Amino acid sequence: MKALPLSNKFVVLAPETPVYLCTPSEVRQCTIRSLRHMGRYFIFSCYDITDRQMALSLKGAMITVPTASLSLAEDEFLQEEIIGLTAITTGGAEIGKVIDILQTRAHDIYVVRRDEKEYLIPAVREFIVKILPEEKKIILREMEGLFD
Repeated sequence: MKALPLSNKFVVLAPETPVYLCTPSEVRQCTIRSLRHMGRYFIFSCYDITDRQMALSLKGAMITVPTASLSLAEDEFLQEEIIGLTAITTGGAEIGKVIDILQTRAHDIYVVRRDEKEYLIPAVREFIVKILPEEKKIILREMEGLFD
């Protein structure tokens, strides 16, 4: 089967990795048998997908990995850990809540909303001081014009 990575975390996949193949009508758990890179795609096979018809029924499926099988580095977070955090400046002013994360070639952008106002915060060290999911906060560096 052919897969287009939607995340840079695709590198966590390897032979013997358990994954879920999710379509609108079903979620199928399987284990990767082989995986190789081909251009911007990955070609993979699963032990549990045994014939062409079964593979075709999964066309367009989203591949997900159980969170427990991810090994994140320090200061590395899953998107679902960041969405919903309250954005606060280093001075203690509440900016709003992270409602979405936009992915660009350069870096992610956190969409922070408070009332009717939205802020686009580049997810880079110049702007993000600390992410504290256990405290439900993300600390942002105050920069002139950023929160106007």
